[in-house]
Amino acid sequence: MKALLFDLDGTLTRSAGAGMRSLGKALHQRPRAAEHLKSMRLDGMTDRAIVRLTLIAEDKSVSEEAIDEVLAKYLDLLEEACAAGDAFCTLPGIDALIARLHARADVVLGLCTGNVERGARLKLSGTGLWPRFRFGGYGSDAEPRADIVRAAWKRAQALGAKSGLVIGDTPRDVSAAHEAGLPALGVATGRFSMEELLQCGADKVIADFSDADNSETLLLG
Repeated sequence: MKALLFDLDGTLTRSAGAGMRSLGKALHQRPRAAEHLKSMRLDGMTDRAIVRLTLIAEDKSVSEEAIDEVLAKYLDLLEEACAAGDAFCTLPGIDALIARLHARADVVLGLCTGNVERGARLKLSGTGLWPRFRFGGYGSDAEPRADIVRAAWKRAQALGAKSGLVIGDTPRDVSAAHEAGLPALGVATGRFSMEELLQCGADKVIADFSDADNSETLLLG
């Protein structure tokens, strides 16, 4: 059995900035942190690392409790945004591809995302994809991305997976997969091109998942 470990933002879904707006609101009592957030490139970062770096801009001494507090506010605001329709939609071809992969007996689908688990559930529930994924590695498991991959892979192995592939749209997805000992497929549906993903070491690359047959072959080849 093969485990396919999908990143979330920019790989499975896109939004009109609901996550960024929710985090910005969660930081409204920390103006320097909120301002610093606007200048950050968040591609491939974990939730906890993002909050840590924004809070450091406000105060160099950052407690874990302060990070937990901001994350809790962010998740409540994200839930409100999703309930109001300011939600996430799937990228082209994802619905058909995930349905096909979910139906296969030789594949187990997992998430491998910097989102904390509740955030991942909120983002995917509105798309109908959440039940398709049997497990995941999340930003609530660890702050370093490679440790998130390790958590996902351990859970995949417990379900019988003998091989695995990490799928993501950023160089951080690729490097974390390799650090955890897994190959990576880069998909150019985010900020980075196929060439850039190859240059950072992706084992395979694809423009997007709009061609379900080609995508399935590449993922399982």
